[in-house]
Amino acid sequence: MTQMTVAATATRPSWGTLLRRGLADVWAGFSNYEIWSSLAWQEIRQRYRRSLLGPFWITLTMLVTIGGMGPLYSILFKLDPTNFLPYLALGIITWGLISPLILEGCTTFVESDRLIRSVKLPLSTYVAKTVYSNLLIFLHNILAFVPIMLFFGIAPHWRWLMAIPGVMLITVAAVPAGFILGIFCARFRDLQPIVSSVVQLAFFMTPIFWKASLLGPREYLVNFNPLYLFIEMVRGPIYGYIPGIKTYIGVGLVIVVLYAAALPLFSRYRSRIAFWV
Repeated sequence: MTQMTVAATATRPSWGTLLRRGLADVWAGFSNYEIWSSLAWQEIRQRYRRSLLGPFWITLTMLVTIGGMGPLYSILFKLDPTNFLPYLALGIITWGLISPLILEGCTTFVESDRLIRSVKLPLSTYVAKTVYSNLLIFLHNILAFVPIMLFFGIAPHWRWLMAIPGVMLITVAAVPAGFILGIFCARFRDLQPIVSSVVQLAFFMTPIFWKASLLGPREYLVNFNPLYLFIEMVRGPIYGYIPGIKTYIGVGLVIVVLYAAALPLFSRYRSRIAFWV
């Protein structure tokens, strides 16, 4: 029995080997732009096949949500609609990028089970595809802010360019989050509805349709919500202010933790994903 254990241990790859293989997979997957971009376009076309507006249904839904919730919550919280509706619109639009990245991150590998089993591609290809497809949808969801601009006479400002690094940092954070969620949800299928419930709860607990200032002396608590920090990087510059350095430091720390967790996790269980899906 001891000899069998020693033999099994001897044939098991070392951590160094696993990390090199994981990094090689990530490099090969993300460098194949033609593959994951084509998969993303195909997924978007398949999802909205025979739909008149296609992905713009999401944009229309956002406009309806903003038009319905904006006046209501401005009355409930006694806020000026002229000041509150742009805040709400930018929060919902940014949430429309973050939320799908989390939810679809759970199904990154599960929904690609046929490709994983039949085509030999780097597994990181499917993470890149998920992130890219949601980024494309977000880019046209920004159009939902145009009616708000026209209605309230909001003029573009150079400060808006600071929202671009915010979107890029959300994308950078979505990559390791996709690996982590994809692996755990492939192994434990009950985890996906749990994540969905947590995301729904986070929507109400994150300052999207309410302002952090309403917390009064407890306003500092929102800084412990990483989703709020990511939203602020995009919403703040367009709304009228550039977030403080603490916001970017907090986002940087979250990204470091995500990568520190994702790389060893993916390297360790990469070879088992095909059996789990």
